[in-house]
Amino acid sequence: MKAFLASVKRWWLRRFRGVVKPPAGQAGTTWQQHDDNPFKCACGWPGPGIVYKFDQNDLVIRSQEHVDGCQGLMDSSTHRVADLAKTRMIDLEVCQCPVTDARYVKICPQCHTGHWKQAK
Repeated sequence: MKAFLASVKRWWLRRFRGVVKPPAGQAGTTWQQHDDNPFKCACGWPGPGIVYKFDQNDLVIRSQEHVDGCQGLMDSSTHRVADLAKTRMIDLEVCQCPVTDARYVKICPQCHTGHWKQAK
């Protein structure tokens, strides 16, 4: 019965609060989903009246649809997929392949809770 109630609590937190905790007895980060920007951490850090905001530095690309032969790098001089054996280091840049899944991610330095928002 105790395990059943614990599973109902995990479901409730996930469904209505956007909180996902690590499995019982294991180390990990607790994550909370946000739909609004700015937001506050549940621990109250950094103080009253101060809120967190997601910005471009917090964007994490989780998956992309790469074209054939793309390894995530482009050659800026030719604007084609980089050949790592031939392309100069100064000409390497991140590819512009379509992003299929991306999120904004911040971790609170006080309580180490992870906060995330789905990128549009």
